[in-house]
Amino acid sequence: MGKNDKQEFIDPFADFAEIYELTHSGKGDDLSLYLEYAKKTGPPVLDIGSGTGRVAIFLAEKGYRVFGIDVSENMLKIARKKIKTLPKAVQDRIRMKKQDMSHLDVPGKYALALMPYGEFAHVFEPKRQLQALSAIRKHLKKNGLLIIGMSNWDPREERVSLEGNEITRWGHSMPLKYEGIFEDKKNDRIITRYIARGYDPSVQTGLHVYVHEITDRDGILIARKTNVLPIRYVFRYEMELLLEKAGFIVENIYGHYDKSEFVYNSRRMIFVARKKEA
Repeated sequence: MGKNDKQEFIDPFADFAEIYELTHSGKGDDLSLYLEYAKKTGPPVLDIGSGTGRVAIFLAEKGYRVFGIDVSENMLKIARKKIKTLPKAVQDRIRMKKQDMSHLDVPGKYALALMPYGEFAHVFEPKRQLQALSAIRKHLKKNGLLIIGMSNWDPREERVSLEGNEITRWGHSMPLKYEGIFEDKKNDRIITRYIARGYDPSVQTGLHVYVHEITDRDGILIARKTNVLPIRYVFRYEMELLLEKAGFIVENIYGHYDKSEFVYNSRRMIFVARKKEA
């Protein structure tokens, strides 16, 4: 990835979807915030970067119609399998489609659009970032809301060079940090996760390297998977400017899902923006 700010899209979850679902499906600290806003706006809800359906299914179970999009076919396959196990009334409230948010084209208008968990970080080029936000605005009803949740950049991360093919080299050499153990009941296996983080400020890009050691219940190693996930860091005022240029008014910026103030050491950066009427 060079400094010309261009990137050919490669699905980072192509062989990572099943493990991602196993290690992230239990996340729920953000759901009450999205439900609160869904109650304010009413349906329907557009879930952008819906992944394996965590947020879409939750809102559908609460009675809301949800349209989810994602660029990863493997993530959507898992979502569709989960949806098939739900009561028919809930299934009927969810629709899923493979799509790039920067070329958003879905039927209807939405009262609320969500990027729940860092999805915007997978859009690297400023032109595509603005395209995505502008496309979302076009799909919102009058005074519709957009909520974008993302990580707040941590300057303590190791600096690395992501020029040329360096991303691969650093992906295998950064120090790993133990993240936890997950039980894969379906396959009767144990997954131990490690992660390494680094960033290149010259291209405003971070690198997250996930290493999963898969063992049987006796601790015998079955496989070791490494997934390198590049992400684009976006800063507060940069994001505010992008939203303004795309036709939004920023109403709130939170530092966590409990709506606490965004401050210097906030781990999350959550934007609530309203569609500006011409």
